[in-house]
Amino acid sequence: MSRSFYILGAGMGVPDGLTGAARHALDTADAVFATARLAALDSRAVVCPFSELAAQAAASAAQTVAVLVSGDVGFFSAAARLREQLAPHGAVRLVPGLSSLQYFCAKLGTPYDDVCVRSLHGRAGSILGAVSYHKKVFVLTGGAQDAARLCRTLDEAGLGALTVHWGEALGGADERIVHGTAAALAVASGSGLVVLLIEHPNAVNAREPVRDAMLVRGDVPMTKEEVRWVAVAKLAVQPRDTVWDVGAGTGAVTLELARRASDGLVYAVEYKQAALDLMDENRRRLGGYNVQLVAGRAPDALQALPAPDCVFIGGSSGTMRHILSLAKVKTPTVRVAITAIALETLHVAQTALAELGFVQIEIIQLTAARGRSVGAYTMMAANNPVFLLTAKGDGHVC
Repeated sequence: MSRSFYILGAGMGVPDGLTGAARHALDTADAVFATARLAALDSRAVVCPFSELAAQAAASAAQTVAVLVSGDVGFFSAAARLREQLAPHGAVRLVPGLSSLQYFCAKLGTPYDDVCVRSLHGRAGSILGAVSYHKKVFVLTGGAQDAARLCRTLDEAGLGALTVHWGEALGGADERIVHGTAAALAVASGSGLVVLLIEHPNAVNAREPVRDAMLVRGDVPMTKEEVRWVAVAKLAVQPRDTVWDVGAGTGAVTLELARRASDGLVYAVEYKQAALDLMDENRRRLGGYNVQLVAGRAPDALQALPAPDCVFIGGSSGTMRHILSLAKVKTPTVRVAITAIALETLHVAQTALAELGFVQIEIIQLTAARGRSVGAYTMMAANNPVFLLTAKGDGHVC
């Protein structure tokens, strides 16, 4: 007779938070296994470290076994890993529980069907993109990315005035719910079991393209919108990508990249102070808080940056080959896009890409014309043609 394993979502870890189905499964199980925090839900529970839950459950002689996990089995849960480990030993059934998202939003009296959900509990990543482009963000915190650290990140990025709801030890006797600004909560302390709901009513639409008229330009050169849109599309930027924008200028391309890498970070590298000041103004003006300004000249300024998924080069000051080589060393399959106005720059870029082992090299020339009113007529005025090169690393270190 096949054995049965029930992986039960224990909600907030208190008896009142169990669903009827979970309670029934516990009552009818021959054996129960749980970590120390959840063992109080059943007097028969065998306490063991999480890393040993599956092994001990499988090794038991019980025909029907219940294993408790916190929260809901489908919400950033360890249930999937346990299911995989237990499947060779019998039939595995998942019983959903109350998630911290459901519980916390109910406590706050706010719906969660429009909430952007992220987990940084023991994970790498940044919350800045999610907050930049969503009006409400729920985040699980923990480890190096604790709640206070995330609030400091918001404050340091210029989002310290945002309202943050802090939920600690939810469902337990020590439950604490605090409301404040990100700046105020940046110095708060907690137990470690903390979730946040961050409100950003002025979040921008990441799907809206950045138009020239939205930007403050000054005297700094700027890649025109038509070229930006094609270049960024050809880079195939993914939501969680890490992106370098080398020679970022006003930040026009940077902000377009940031909207595509809406859960990642864009490092905008520029050595001219006037351009850096404009970029910072445009970053705040257009709400691209997942942009990190990097003052300095490439390639030296790139050495300490995280490995990029893709790179845009709008200006290289004669260091094109060095930039491409470093990007490929850090990420052998890196995707790159390069714009050039002069034929000489085009030749240098094309030669460097070929010699460094890039593949799928493509060169196009873009020419756009815009209508302008001349009396009763509309005349077309052409922008300067721009060469766009795109390529991908071949997977080998240079």
